[in-house]
Amino acid sequence: MVEQPPSQPPVLSPEELKKQEQEAQYQAWLKDHPEKTVTPDARVDCEPHIAEFNSLVDAFEAKHPLEALHAIIDLTPADAPNHPVREPARKDLGPIVAKLNFLEKKTNIPSVKAEEMRARYKAVSQAVGMINDNKVDHTR
Repeated sequence: MVEQPPSQPPVLSPEELKKQEQEAQYQAWLKDHPEKTVTPDARVDCEPHIAEFNSLVDAFEAKHPLEALHAIIDLTPADAPNHPVREPARKDLGPIVAKLNFLEKKTNIPSVKAEEMRARYKAVSQAVGMINDNKVDHTR
């Protein structure tokens, strides 16, 4: 009987090895961070939260005129934290997006209504914009 040499694992290309490592990292992350889903019967009524979301957006629009925000075009990342119009508006977006996330994840909001809320958020978020190459991008 002829002895077979021990089989060796297949040689992986650098791309395959990197993909394998990334998959292992992803699986470990999923294990450490399980997604917490809210079952449909445990979701809360969306109506009071929609009213609160609309109130937050209305207050934002009253405090920060969207036209004035859209007029901000040239701004460096270094100057942005001190901008007297854009920075307070940027900070005021936080509670709005938090309420939107709550609405989508923890309430019984219909998808059509959720789209309407996302559109309202997008309008104020785009008014604040994102800084890209020392310009404020109002399209994202």
